[in-house]
Amino acid sequence: MSAVGDQRLWCPLGSSVHPMVEAIEADSIGWLAGHSVMSAERLTRFRAGAPGALGSYTYPRGTRAGTQLASDFITWLFAFDDLYCDGNRLGSDPVGFSAVIGDLIQVLEAPRSVSSGEFPIMRALRDLHERVAAMGSAVQRQRWVADTERYLLAKLWEAGRRQARSLPPLNSYTHMRRLGGANVACLMLTDVSLGREVPAEIMCARPMTELLQAAADLADLDNDLLSYARESGPEEEFPINGVTAAVLHGAPDLAAATRAVVEFRNARMRTLLELSEYFAEPAESAAADFSRGVCDWVSGHIGWIVKSGRYSRLPA
Repeated sequence: MSAVGDQRLWCPLGSSVHPMVEAIEADSIGWLAGHSVMSAERLTRFRAGAPGALGSYTYPRGTRAGTQLASDFITWLFAFDDLYCDGNRLGSDPVGFSAVIGDLIQVLEAPRSVSSGEFPIMRALRDLHERVAAMGSAVQRQRWVADTERYLLAKLWEAGRRQARSLPPLNSYTHMRRLGGANVACLMLTDVSLGREVPAEIMCARPMTELLQAAADLADLDNDLLSYARESGPEEEFPINGVTAAVLHGAPDLAAATRAVVEFRNARMRTLLELSEYFAEPAESAAADFSRGVCDWVSGHIGWIVKSGRYSRLPA
């Protein structure tokens, strides 16, 4: 059981950190700086939240190059969120935001078509695309591209929900949050980081799909629980958060809404544990390795939150 503030997150999974965590974190921040995605001043503030370390917590078994690739992608996601989503007016402007989303999807769909007006976040995404293509198979690249595009389109959905100041009930919210959290896209780099490809007939079958969904939901809902206090502050806009969804749809107060989200995420943890057992044998198979990597993502995400202190406690 891990605790942040008043929140205790049930997680019976073991966890570890990549032995090269410090070098990987430094290289991810250096990679972002090399693409001039942020000003030096903003990058200093950005680095204080330890985004470059998350990859080492969530891909602890990966090769040095594989975990670096995943870490750089996670760092890009944090930077994109900071620059264009949560902390920027575009995050509440679906019309303006759609132009940015369209440009980024074009990078993924047609990476060789470079425009003269390209901005740094696009160049960094193109670099990631090239590296995924070089390190993984064509199938692995396409999996990552498809889920990264879903992430981008879900961010546009979030912008619409912010503008409307409304969210669907928790079950429906969780489906869209799963896409907008980018965790499935990140999990598509798990076998790339390990250097072992899971066969398509296993990856596309229902047990693996449900395992991935449970892992993504856990990371998203843990984030929601631990970030609600910050996101609901007077200086923030309408929070895209599971607690918000529960408040808007029947929870009598904040405490009841929080309990509803905790109960939901604990049910997802039980699903994850059950399905990870399903893939445990044979222990040396690519599917077993991948399943362990998926569990690493969940426990590593919690471990990183505790270490980074990125989120404040929920209000009483």
